[in-house]
Parts: sequence; structure tokens; C-alpha cells
Amino acid sequence: MLGELRAIVEQVSNADSLDGALAILVQKIRHTMKTDCCSVYVTDPQQQLLVLRATDGLAQEAVGKACMPLGEGMVGQVAVREEPINLADARSNPHFKYLPETAEEGFLSFLGTPITHHRKVLGVLVVQQSQARSYDQSEESFLVTLAAHLAGVLANTDFQTVLSEPNQRKRLKAIKAGSSSSGIAIAKAWINRSSGELEQQQIIETDNIEHQLERFNVALEITREEFHSLAIKLSEQLPKDVASIFDLYQHMLADASLAGDIRNKIKQGYQVEGALRMVVEHYVQQFSEMSDPYLKERAVDVKDVGLRLLHALLLGPSAEMFPTEPVIVVAEEVTATMFAQIPRQFLAGVISQRGAANSHAAILARAMGIPALMGLSFDINKLRGCELILDGYSAELFVEPDKIVRDEYLALLAQESELNTLVQQDLDKPAMSLDGLEVEMLINAGLSADSDIAINAGADGVGLYRTEVPFLMQDRFPSEDEQFMRYRDILNSYRDKNVCMRTLDVGGDKQLPYFPIVEENPFLGWRGIRLTLDHPEIFLVQARAMYRAAIECGNLSIMLPMISCLNEVDEASRLLEQAWVEVLDELGIDEEPERPKHGVMLEVPSVLFVLPELAQRVDFWSVGSNDLTQYLLAVDRNNTRVAGLFNTFHPAVVRALKQIIEQANQHAIPVSFCGELAGDPVGALLVLALGYRRLSMSSFNLAKIKYIIRHVDVAELSALGEQILQSQSGSAIYSLLFRYLEQRDLSQLVRVSKH
Repeated sequence: MLGELRAIVEQVSNADSLDGALAILVQKIRHTMKTDCCSVYVTDPQQQLLVLRATDGLAQEAVGKACMPLGEGMVGQVAVREEPINLADARSNPHFKYLPETAEEGFLSFLGTPITHHRKVLGVLVVQQSQARSYDQSEESFLVTLAAHLAGVLANTDFQTVLSEPNQRKRLKAIKAGSSSSGIAIAKAWINRSSGELEQQQIIETDNIEHQLERFNVALEITREEFHSLAIKLSEQLPKDVASIFDLYQHMLADASLAGDIRNKIKQGYQVEGALRMVVEHYVQQFSEMSDPYLKERAVDVKDVGLRLLHALLLGPSAEMFPTEPVIVVAEEVTATMFAQIPRQFLAGVISQRGAANSHAAILARAMGIPALMGLSFDINKLRGCELILDGYSAELFVEPDKIVRDEYLALLAQESELNTLVQQDLDKPAMSLDGLEVEMLINAGLSADSDIAINAGADGVGLYRTEVPFLMQDRFPSEDEQFMRYRDILNSYRDKNVCMRTLDVGGDKQLPYFPIVEENPFLGWRGIRLTLDHPEIFLVQARAMYRAAIECGNLSIMLPMISCLNEVDEASRLLEQAWVEVLDELGIDEEPERPKHGVMLEVPSVLFVLPELAQRVDFWSVGSNDLTQYLLAVDRNNTRVAGLFNTFHPAVVRALKQIIEQANQHAIPVSFCGELAGDPVGALLVLALGYRRLSMSSFNLAKIKYIIRHVDVAELSALGEQILQSQSGSAIYSLLFRYLEQRDLSQLVRVSKH
């Protein structure tokens, strides 16, 4: 039945509405299985009911009216037992319950299977037959497989249902989505222009090639100037590493890239509009078919550049209309240029039909502190004029919210503003606890707006500077001189403050566009130090650039990522020594300056068992709790299917963190904590209770965590350590620490969704 299964799934997925999809589903299943009836019941969690939503065989008048309480009847039993039920004669079962409005008295056999998504039963899929017989194993397997596919459709239908049925809006619950940037926004939806204009261009042949080339060259120059102006505009709001996204766009306009291919198509005899469409579609298809998430997202950038060229062709350097009041921008694909063109004071939030955490739009949203949701599947034009509430903390979206919900979120916005003012007041003061313990506060920088604001934002230095950006944003490996100038600028920005730079950490979810790595398990593959040790020419160039900058500025330390064994440390240390000697020799330095310290990221569980030996080889450690949690729990933190299992409060993670700090103290080696956990109010209490005294986090969280530290007693937190280590669940650990925040009247600093 594999062919039939694929056909049904395809037709259901292509349906215009939920009701249309379900109507196709029940009709096709009944025909394929040669059964007398097929029905779909959908769960109403508020009422604890299963509602008949589609049927082919029962009375059509019962659709939307016939209901079965969870646990009652055979359909209700399927839902609560969360497994298929196959009966030759359902009427003889004690749980059977007859619904007269469905006119099902003619059916005896029953096969029902739950429709489950992320451990929640969304509904029940049922087939029935007048003949008393048990469905065979192949039929049961077929229905179970279809229910699994249907789960994905149902999981994303609340949004479509609300948009297509205005009378449903009052009953709207929060729509879950993937959050790319935290925060709250309340504003009208503003629909950006559609990308369909490019696909509408006709492919026409022409003899007047020179004229077409001239038109293209004019459009190319207009577009280059436009990107240059936008880059200047964004540079006032963002650090160089994020604003350099426009460098990538300029690279696409080079003859060696997109522009060259378009010019070649024109020379083959095509009008410029058609040539542009063919080349852009070719690039987009290539990027879209790649398995790597970062490379997939480059399709959005190609399409944006193509649209810019098309507009320059059709309109010339003409201004576009933009909102004049705060709006939530809604687009099929949010691009970097949209952020630059819309004035920041009018950009309340962003919602994108496509996109993910690796997209440039997501990077910019986080850098600019703009709430954003990416990857929502819906017809954006149906949102035109709707008021939206975007909750980036809990990844929830409300369309046309009622007064109660709106008032609650307005109160939350006011509370956020008050809290932000409160925590910012003493930002320049040290992070000293009530019992006189001072905590060193560092920032993680390199992919966000941290770099430009941190010096004036109370940071004691940089605990983690990600060096990947110049590698990710170019179409080749950056030269030693390019890296040296970049590192020198960064070190100069943090004069008298230490900057810990991590050597190149690509692979996994960070791929170089010009050096793609295709692997079945990228997080367990060729990434971090593994890649650079296999390519010492890359490692040595970066190390030499870092050392040159350090000799000039003097405030650098170097950190090695993804260390899993001592041999990697030894080999990397040998290469660092080689780079140091080469730089001193090249610069003709006789009196050797102090060499920058070097350390390692503790993020692979294997190193936890060689910490004493590791302490003899390096100057410091830094805990990367995100990857350490991922590897300890075998949970891909970018996989939405298992996102709920990623828990940094898990007892195994907590005990591993305790082991690290104990070993660090025993061997007198400095250790900092660089994971996202340090920037979370409850997480910060945890790492303080475990004994960490150097915390590194996003600068957006710095003020809040400093405020908390100044209002807690670290000795009291340390006293909770034994209870924390004996706890048997992450929720128990979280609750213990949250209660402490409540006792200190600090719980308002923890953002908890109200819905």
C-alpha cells in the first residue's frame, strides 16, 4: 500500500484548508481500505472532548456536532490509551457508546488509532465496517502510518482555521511556533512585498544583447549602491560582524558569482528579466536541496538579491513605501534588507513564513533585540490588517486577541519596561552579593550586538568571542591579514579587559558556504578542533593572526573548541607554539613578550574523565553548557522533535558541572561558565550554588543577572548545593531555586508565559 499511502499524504498536504484535507483523507482511506466508513475525530482540550470533524460513511449532519468525552466510547478509549484498538464487534465491548446523530448503527467492526504529535493526542482516526471482522495487521499498520502523517497536519492547523473562519477568533488559543528572538510585540501586521514578482517574469529570447547588458549593468550599479547605503545605515545600529551580512550580498553581485552567471545568460540571447529569473531559480534550488541548515538559508539571501536587481530593472532608484507607525513585519521570507529599510522605531516584531535560527534575519533580530518568530506555515496575506501579539519568550502568536489577552500582554510590556529600567540603574557597579562575594561578569560576543555596547554595559571582559563570522560571511577563507585587522580592532575595543577568542568552530549547525560538510550526524562529526587539526594550514593562519593582534594589544587569550581527548590538546599546543615562534621571527622581536594564555572548552563528556591531566596542559577551562547538555542527554538542541528533552537542569548535567568546578578548585585552574544557562535568572543561581564565580553570557542578560547577584546571598545558595545534587529531576532543581528567588522577591525577573 506504499503507493496509495504516498498519494493520500500528498493530496492531504496540498489541500487548501483543514476541512478540505480531512475530507480528502477520509474519502481516500475508505476507498483504499475498501471499508464502509472512515472518520476523523479532533481533540478539544478545553472541553476534554473528541469532536467529529470529517467522515465518509457517517451522517454528514453530525460533523462538528457529534462529540465523545475523552475516555468514553471506543473513540475515547483510543485517545486515553494512546494505542490502536481493533475489534471485530465493537458493540459487544463494555466501553461502546452509541451516538444516534451519527447514524452508525449499521457498523460492527472498529479500528481506531490515535493521532499523536509530541506526546499529545490531537485526535483519533477510525475505520468501520458493517461486517463483523478484525482488521488484519497490514490494514492496522496502514492506518497507524497515515495517522502519524496526519499528526503534522493537525499540529499546524489552529492558525489556518482561525484565519479562514473569522468567527473562530474569539476562541483562539496561542499558536506555537519556533522562536528566533525573545521579547514581546503588540502591533498590526504589515505585509511586506511578495517574492512572487520574480517568478512572474517571462523568459524571452532577444537579438539585442548589447542593450540588455547595458540595462543589467545599470541595475547592478543601482543595487550595489543600495546595499552599500543599507550597510552604512545598519552599521550605526549593529557591530561590524553582524552588519557584514551585506558583504555577502555584495559578493553575490560580483562577476564571479550571481552577476556573472546572469551576464552569461544574457550573452546566450535572453532578455535580462528572464536571465535573472533562470539564474536565481537555479541558485535557490541548489541551496534549498542541501541538507545543511545554514546553506539552506542562503536560498533566502539569493532570492533577496534577485528581487533587488529586478526592482532596479523595473523601477530604477525609486523609494519604497514603509510603515509610519510600529508594526510587526510579516513576510514569506524576512531578509536582512528589510531590517535596514524599516526605521527601528517602527519595527516592533518580525514573523516569517520561512526561515530558521541560522538565517541572517534571525541573527539580525537577536542582535537588534527584536522579537521574532520564524518558520510559521500560513498564507501571509490573510493576516493583512490583523492585530497580533508576538510572544518570543514562549514562542506563541495571537491573532486578533481579545481584550483580556491584550490587556495582560500590555501589562507584561509595562512590567518589562519597569524591570529593564530597574536593572539598568546600577549596571556599572560590580556584581557583588549581599555577603560580599564578587562575581566576574563576562559576555559572549561575535554573533550579536554585544561587541559595540559591552564596554559601557558593565562587562568585565569577553568570556567567549566567536571568530566564525568572517569565515561564514565570505566566499573563501579569510587571509591572515584580514583576520589580524579584525582581531586587532576587537582587542582595541576592549582595552584593559581580557578577550577570550575561540578558534574556528564550524561544522555541526555552522557550515562554511564554500567548504560544505555533508554528514549524517554533523554534531557528532567533523567539527571544531577536529576540522582545524586536520587542516593545520587553516589553524596556523588564524593562530598567527591572533598572536600578531595580541602582541600589539596585549589582552588576548585563546580557547580551543570541541576538545574530546588529550592528544587534541597536545597537537593544538604544538601548532600554537609553531605559530608563536613564526610571528616572533617575522616581526624580528628579540625580547619575547608575554604569550597569551590558552585554554579549552569543556563541552564533550569524555574530557570530564581526564580533567587532572588536562589541568597540566592548559591555563584555563571554560564550560560550554549548551553542547555539554546536548551530548550528555543525546538530544540535538536544534531538533524540534526532542526540544522538550533538552534540560540544562537535568541531574546528570548538574552533577557533571559540579565535578568540573571541584576539579578546577583542586588543581587551581581558572574556570568560567559560558553557556546560555548563565544568562537565565534561575540558571545563574544554579551555577553560583555549584561554585562558579566567572559567568559569561549575552550582554542583553548581563544587567539582569548582575542585579540578581547583588540581591542574593551566595553562602545561602551554596548551602542549597547538597539538596540540588540529591535531586532526581530537573524540575525539582528548578523549583528549589525558583523558591529561593521568590523568597528574595526576585521572581518577577523570570519570564514565564501566562498561557
